[in-house]
Amino acid sequence: MALATIDSVLEQIDELVKSVADRDDLQFRLRLEELVEKGGQDTENAIAHYITGTYVSMPTRLNLVRMAGYIRSTAFLLPLKKVIDLGEDNLLREAAIISISKYNDRRALDILISVLEKSRNSQLQETIAQAISRIKYNNPLLAMLPRFLHGGKNRELFQITLKIYKKILGPADAKSFISYLHHGDQLVAEGSFEILCFRGNEAVFFFVAEYFREHSRLLVRGAEHKVGSERLAMLIAALHEYLKRHRDFFPQMRPDIIALLGRSPGSLWEKRLSVLLDDLERGSGTP
Repeated sequence: MALATIDSVLEQIDELVKSVADRDDLQFRLRLEELVEKGGQDTENAIAHYITGTYVSMPTRLNLVRMAGYIRSTAFLLPLKKVIDLGEDNLLREAAIISISKYNDRRALDILISVLEKSRNSQLQETIAQAISRIKYNNPLLAMLPRFLHGGKNRELFQITLKIYKKILGPADAKSFISYLHHGDQLVAEGSFEILCFRGNEAVFFFVAEYFREHSRLLVRGAEHKVGSERLAMLIAALHEYLKRHRDFFPQMRPDIIALLGRSPGSLWEKRLSVLLDDLERGSGTP
C-alpha cells in the first residue's frame, strides 16, 4: 500500500480516537474495524508503533491502547505488553491490561501471568488478577485446562476434557498444547498429541511427526503387553486422523509407518497401521 494511503488511514484513525466520546461503543468498533481492514497489515504495524511511541500524546496513546482491545490484532500484543512493563502512567498500563484480556485466549493469559509474576505494583497486581479471572471465566476452554493437566490424578475428568478438546478446539488453541508434549504425566503428553492430531493444522506437523517417531519406538518395545499395545494403537489412530486431514505429509511419514508394520503380527496396533496405510495409499494413488 502506498505511504500516502497509509498516512490517510492513520489520520482517520487519529480523528476517530479523538472523537470517541461522541460515538457509542458499537459505532466506534465498526468504524475502527473498517479503517484497519482498509489499511491492512501496514496500518496495524504503524498503530503498534504508535502505541509505544512516547512522542504521541498520552490521550491519543490511551485511545489507541483501548482500541487495540477491540481489534485484537496479533500485531498489538507485544506493544501492549511493553506498555505494561515500561509504561510511565498507571492509567495507560491498566488500559493495556484490559485490552490484552479482551483477546480472551491462551496468548493473552500467558502474557498476563508473566506480567503478574514480575509486577511489584499492588494496584496493577489486582487489575492483572481480575483480567486473568475474566479470561478464564469467558473462555471455558482455559477454565477446563486444570482438569486436563491433572491427567492421571483424575482420569475420568481428564478423558471428558480431552474428548471436548478434540471436538471443539481451533488450530490456534490446539497449537498451544505443543508445550505439553513432554509433560511429566504420560496421559497429559499423549492427550496433547491427540489434540494436535485431531485439531492442529499444517503448522504442527513437525511436532506431530517427532513425537510419533520417538514414542512409537519406545512403545513398540513393550507392545507385547496390553497397556503398551493399547497406547501404541492410540498413537497410530491419532496420527491416522492427522494424515487424513493433511495428506500431503503422508509420504514423509510412510517410511516410519512401514518400519513399524509387521513388528507384532495380528496385534491391535499392527491392524491400525494396516488400516492407515490402506486408507492413505488408496487416496494418494501410491502402489
